[in-house]
Amino acid sequence: MAEVQQLEPVEVARNPWGVILHHEDWRTLELRWLPGELSDDDFKETLTLFAQMGDQHKPRYMIVDATDFHHEFGPDVTGWRDRNIIPRYGAAGVTKFAFLVAPGVPGTVEAGAQPGVEGSASFPTGWFSTRERAYRWLAES
Repeated sequence: MAEVQQLEPVEVARNPWGVILHHEDWRTLELRWLPGELSDDDFKETLTLFAQMGDQHKPRYMIVDATDFHHEFGPDVTGWRDRNIIPRYGAAGVTKFAFLVAPGVPGTVEAGAQPGVEGSASFPTGWFSTRERAYRWLAES
């Protein structure tokens, strides 16, 4: 039996704060936050770019690699995200959303938490400390 070859992800967008990769073979977009300082406006610009790539590529899954993300949000940034970004992910067809965080961050699946629908989302979100466990959850029916 021939082995199925998984394609490497392709970079589809970037800015000074993040890189967006398209895993075409499993219909997934991934945002990898880059190390460094950013403002709330930089955060919003990056999430808007991620949402635009979602509009374009229509992913089934989205992953945010936040292992290098170190930003304290100002007032109403999460509210802005819930109002302006999350609905776009759902409209693009996202059925599962995964966050990859540094080991030791509380609330991960590895620490016993379960994925669930958050805020205004129409899809479950899981928080993971290992990429392998995040990928496995995304692949589950």
